[in-house]
Amino acid sequence: MTTENEPRVVMKLIAHRGWAAGAAENTLAAFTRAASDRRISGVEFDVSSTGAGALAVSHDPPRDGGNALALDAALAFLAPTSLDLYVEIKKPGLAARVIDRLVAAGVADRSVVFAFAPIARSFPWPGSRPVRLGMIVLFPWQIDGVMRTYAPDVLFLGWDYRPWTGTAFRGWWSIASLERCARRCGVPVVVGIVHRRRDLAWLERQGVDGAIADIDRTVAGD
Repeated sequence: MTTENEPRVVMKLIAHRGWAAGAAENTLAAFTRAASDRRISGVEFDVSSTGAGALAVSHDPPRDGGNALALDAALAFLAPTSLDLYVEIKKPGLAARVIDRLVAAGVADRSVVFAFAPIARSFPWPGSRPVRLGMIVLFPWQIDGVMRTYAPDVLFLGWDYRPWTGTAFRGWWSIASLERCARRCGVPVVVGIVHRRRDLAWLERQGVDGAIADIDRTVAGD
């Protein structure tokens, strides 16, 4: 547990896909809602590419561009805000291009580029880089290897939409101590995707640095 001499981390609330999964996810409308809500510290959004190779804010590769929001348009909107940007790369080979666009938009200093391990392994890990890089770890026994091999700037721990995975996550970390892991890693630890208010409250007690949440479901509802 945190001692009296160790100040507790104030957990950041990060809006999943701009606000919440659904019809308006990864859109300017979602970012607008997040920017107007004082509870929200940052937005998480996905970047893929169109068939023509353009960078788009979309969980899945949009067909012929579709109605997907262009990454440059999203960054132009987000640049004047104070939101931190958590950018998940959904397709191999996009990281360098996305980082270039973050730098050009003037938001690199408050951005984290991250992905699941199969994609994140190809990130520019060695040496200095203009943005922070992160990797998603699904299983606790993978953490030490990831930290040793890649030394990410941010560690992401997560579960998916299946009801049992959240229960399994809480059960494991109640035994292993998520709070102790967060301190031992030495880098910010962000957890998601959070779907219930009680999970958000539990994570806040564990001393993690941030939680990615579906805001409508987790904060406004349950």
